[in-house]
Amino acid sequence: MNGKKTRGLRSLVVNGALVALAFGLFGLVIRKHWGQILEVFRHKLDPWVFVLGFAIYMVGVVGTFYRWFRLVRVLDCTFRFRDSVLLGFIGNVFNLVIPGAVGGDLIKAAYLVKMRIDNTRAIASMFIDRILGLLGLFLLAGLAGAAAWTGTELPLKVRYLIVTAWIALGLGFVGLAAIFNQSLTRRYPRLLEGHGKLALLLNELKAVSDAYRQNLRVVAGCLALSCASHAMSVLAWYTVSTTLFPTVLPSLGQHLLLVPLTLFTMAAPLPFGALGLGETVSDELFKLVNHPEGALAMMGFRVLMYGGGLVGSFFYLTHLGQVRALTETAGHLADEIGEGALPEQAA
Repeated sequence: MNGKKTRGLRSLVVNGALVALAFGLFGLVIRKHWGQILEVFRHKLDPWVFVLGFAIYMVGVVGTFYRWFRLVRVLDCTFRFRDSVLLGFIGNVFNLVIPGAVGGDLIKAAYLVKMRIDNTRAIASMFIDRILGLLGLFLLAGLAGAAAWTGTELPLKVRYLIVTAWIALGLGFVGLAAIFNQSLTRRYPRLLEGHGKLALLLNELKAVSDAYRQNLRVVAGCLALSCASHAMSVLAWYTVSTTLFPTVLPSLGQHLLLVPLTLFTMAAPLPFGALGLGETVSDELFKLVNHPEGALAMMGFRVLMYGGGLVGSFFYLTHLGQVRALTETAGHLADEIGEGALPEQAA
């Protein structure tokens, strides 16, 4: 009991520090770009462009829910798409609006546990979904970079960025192949024994391999879905930017390279969608194509993100009893992961 109270207090302190850091970074961004922000609002912004951008963004969001649905169907053929949509929106609320140790991924894993899918396989579905989501970002950036490579006026720093995206994509595929091959644990099976965090991680990776190694066509399809969903986010970003910056706007091709790399920052453990960090990275990346207002572009995209969070809040509030039960189960999963032990079934 004392151990759980200590972990709870530590989690509260860490989350409080992360929230303070996020708002601190965002405050610095606003201070640095205050003049540019005022300049944007001096011209008329077309609200219908935001509506169109939001519609495009939501298509991409629902695409991510369908990707997870296809991955879970490998584990349980009774899982329904409407459940993945409901859990996806509720998970977005936890990721974007509610800072804390229980994230959206654990909420979705908790639902699978209540379906009597064992804990390790439930977390494995979230693990492979997150991997494919990140790989989709680098795949989209890599394809955009390949298309732009022959451009005679492509700055050298942008070429370095394209190579970096290709390297990250290559390393990602190597890592995915290593997970499916499981050569390390096949050679040293004793690594899977015990209750340490390394054994827990290796068992989770083994569960990913066992569940999806024979379903590589599904994995490949979900990677394509990931790339398409991110492309919708890029198009939504570009659409909103047309009304924010009507006179100075990089091409759609440049957005397809830079926006995925900016969205990669959302993998950082900062609340509210890596608030502040995303703006800082976007500002630096868009300077490579002579666009001085990348931070403001990210802020425009956040309007769409938080709009999606409001939609998720509707599902959250209308299923509050279910959310509370899932939060409790997700908390148990978080505690078990923190302790390095994950039993086969949760209560």
